[in-house]
Amino acid sequence: MAYLSRNRDVWLRRAEAFSDSGWGVALLALISFADSSVLPLMPDLLLVPMLLLRPKRSLWFTTVCVVASSVGALVGYGIGHLAWGMFGQTLVELYGQADNFQRYRTLVEEWGVWIIIAKSFTPIPFKFIAIAAGVASMNLVTFTVATVIGRAIHFAIVAALVAFFGQQFLQFLEKYEKWLLGAGVLAAICVGVVFSLR
Repeated sequence: MAYLSRNRDVWLRRAEAFSDSGWGVALLALISFADSSVLPLMPDLLLVPMLLLRPKRSLWFTTVCVVASSVGALVGYGIGHLAWGMFGQTLVELYGQADNFQRYRTLVEEWGVWIIIAKSFTPIPFKFIAIAAGVASMNLVTFTVATVIGRAIHFAIVAALVAFFGQQFLQFLEKYEKWLLGAGVLAAICVGVVFSLR
């Protein structure tokens, strides 16, 4: 138990140093950018621990995510609008979203600004909405404004949840760290088995 406690303390010190470093913020920005454009990454998974460890920098971290994610969404829009045939269609098919993509495009065409903003509250990967907006030739200025608003809402919600429940989460983590570690390892094994059987 003491060994686990020492390891946790070492991890926390390293994570805090990472959160303070330029590399940490740069990685957060890169993941936020990629998530809105081409890669299946979730900036929330990095943002949450950074917010937990450095709550005084929460405005900075969320601003970085909003800006980088919005720029990434513009790249996604460009893929749909300018490179759908060359790259966009292949990307959508690569992620197994070909069947759903027409639905995303229809949502963009019917709801416009509102679906871009509402995406902040849905599990639909933002990159597909951005690409669909490009394919649908949504007005670029309208798309950009809606994207910034939607991304700001999303990351503000994450920051607010961490601010309200962060300490309880850390206490929960400390109390059940062994069980959570075991569950994490088991989940990783299950995911590996599932993907190997596909």
